[in-house]
Formats: sequence, structure tokens, C-alpha cells
Amino acid sequence: MHSIQKASLLAQIPSSTIRYYEKINLIPPIKRNRQEHRIFDDKDIEILNLIRCFRHLGMSIEDIRASISNINLEYEDMNTKAILFQHKKKLEEQIGILNSYIHEIDEKIII
Repeated sequence: MHSIQKASLLAQIPSSTIRYYEKINLIPPIKRNRQEHRIFDDKDIEILNLIRCFRHLGMSIEDIRASISNINLEYEDMNTKAILFQHKKKLEEQIGILNSYIHEIDEKIII
């Protein structure tokens, strides 16, 4: 079991962000000890690492929430590859749209 400071170090996420994620229900409620301090287990750390990874890949909080809610929060059941594949597909669609805008701009510049 880890304190929020240790979880913050392990997941490389500021403790204020972890509290925020809990407040907006992005992560499941964190267990607390008798003093009401948050205590994180290894599964909680893995979820935080997954969220950090998704945020670095440009996923929105809403997309992360949907992805996490669609899977069982047991680490073994997380289908990270499927989630990443889905996010990659969205990014490729965005690239296509942006390329079409660039093409339109290029045509207007040539005129």
C-alpha cells in the first residue's frame, strides 16, 4: 500500500492531479486508512500509469473515462492495445481532416 506521495512518484503524476482524477470519477474511489489518508495498491498505480500514458498520447479525459469504463478495472482485463488502436484510428482521421485543410489552403495560395 502506498501513500498519495508515493503513488505520485510511481505514476509520475502530481498528487493534485490524482485528487482531481478521483474527484471527477476518472479513477475509482481510493481506499482510505483509519486516518482517512488515501492508500493506493498496485492496481491503482497501474490505472494511474495507464491514464498518464493516454494523456501523453493526446487522449481527452472523456475518451479516457469511456475507455476505462468499458473495461473491468482488474489489470489483467485491461485491453490496452484495443484502446490504443481505437485512439490511433481517431488520430489518423484527424490527420486526414487536417491534410484536407492544408490541401485547400495550398490551392488558395496558388491562385
